[in-house]
Amino acid sequence: MAVAMGSGLIVGAAHAADAVPGATTLDHTQVEYVSHCGGCHGIEGISGNTFVPTMRNAVGAFACTDEGRAYLIRVPGVSMSLIRNDQTLADVMNFVMLRLAGSSLPSDFHPYTASEIHDLRQHPLSVPGFMQQRSEVLGRALAACSSKKSGKEG
Repeated sequence: MAVAMGSGLIVGAAHAADAVPGATTLDHTQVEYVSHCGGCHGIEGISGNTFVPTMRNAVGAFACTDEGRAYLIRVPGVSMSLIRNDQTLADVMNFVMLRLAGSSLPSDFHPYTASEIHDLRQHPLSVPGFMQQRSEVLGRALAACSSKKSGKEG
């Protein structure tokens, strides 16, 4: 009977649907994101109702300015990430931008490079008014995004 019950559990597990579609087929970059970022930002870029920002359909706006693009790498959670390999971190950030940023990503976005990651993470943000700085950087980026969309680049 124990064998039959054990077999039933194995068969039942084999037919169980993924809680997150495709979760059993994550590539290396997705595993790095889930392991190092997903706990706070959510597996799909949707964080809980906290001070941690939701990235889904929002984070791409930072890429509308060089300042915003750099900010994303300089935030302590990225610049001091346990992902120490610059290429791996570039891959994770490109996953965030290309897969999670959705409608917020500007059409002229160019992927992060390992060299860019290396240079930016040498200067992590360390300011007392971190949330205020985020708001200011994002405000300028959103204004730039709006100008790009209305064709008023200059």
